[in-house]
Amino acid sequence: MSIDLYPPFIKQDDLSPDEGFGAEIDEDCEMINGATKGFGGDPDTCIACLGAKDAVERWKLSRRYEELYDKPLTKLMKDEFSGDFGRAMKMLAMPIDEAECYMLKKAFEGLGCNVKVVYSILVGRSNDEINRIKKNYYKLYTKDLGKQLASELHGDMERLVFKCFQGG
Repeated sequence: MSIDLYPPFIKQDDLSPDEGFGAEIDEDCEMINGATKGFGGDPDTCIACLGAKDAVERWKLSRRYEELYDKPLTKLMKDEFSGDFGRAMKMLAMPIDEAECYMLKKAFEGLGCNVKVVYSILVGRSNDEINRIKKNYYKLYTKDLGKQLASELHGDMERLVFKCFQGG
């Protein structure tokens, strides 16, 4: 048994908001834009706008911000904030499936890989979620996730992750 981690809207092929984004999303976009104007950004305002939202609202916020200001919210967060905080804000601004692909990519960087990150993202997922991760990883980075895992993992961890991975 696995827990469905993705919100239902992620599984739809058409992700366009039929009912609109709503006034609250527009207000948050304006607040983020105001907090990031000028030199340096106001982290408290950005945390208040992004941190208190669920995955659906963050997805809408990210889409709406790009519509209003012609700049991806993920790029804005990366440009305004640095270090681990900047990385966390960037991931909050991403759709959940893209954020997981980004975490996997970061786990593969350098010598070896961060097995804890790979394990926590891939083990216990449904077939649909594994397939979504595979497709998004290839779409974002034009690399096959299976080949990447095969080159990075060894031993018992490789067998465990591939048993989960092949379920998809």
